[in-house]
Amino acid sequence: MTQGIHHVAVRVTDLERSVAFYERHFDLHVASRMTLASGADIAFLAHPAGGAQLELIAGLTDHHPGDGLVHHVAFGADDVPALFARLRAAGVPTLEDAPQRLANGRQLFSCRGPDGERLQVSGG
Repeated sequence: MTQGIHHVAVRVTDLERSVAFYERHFDLHVASRMTLASGADIAFLAHPAGGAQLELIAGLTDHHPGDGLVHHVAFGADDVPALFARLRAAGVPTLEDAPQRLANGRQLFSCRGPDGERLQVSGG
């Protein structure tokens, strides 16, 4: 039996830039950092409310052709339109012109992180 999602790992080109991005825009903080034997640097980011962590990895050299790409990392938000406006004002690329409202009442939008990773925000 599983215990839920522990973390999602995303390859990044500049660890410090990506850490700053997720701290500034998604209220995450560095929970731990380490350098792997391969020389890759990683940072695990956590949210004050808990839940799964985001692992950022810079400098990996063992990418295999079959390695998948993360389609998106989803963040929950209390006020989706406000976060959308804040991110756009900060110059974060969004994939829609406004949050979408789903049939179940939830709102969502997608944006891009520093390395082009797709990020989704959902709430409501």
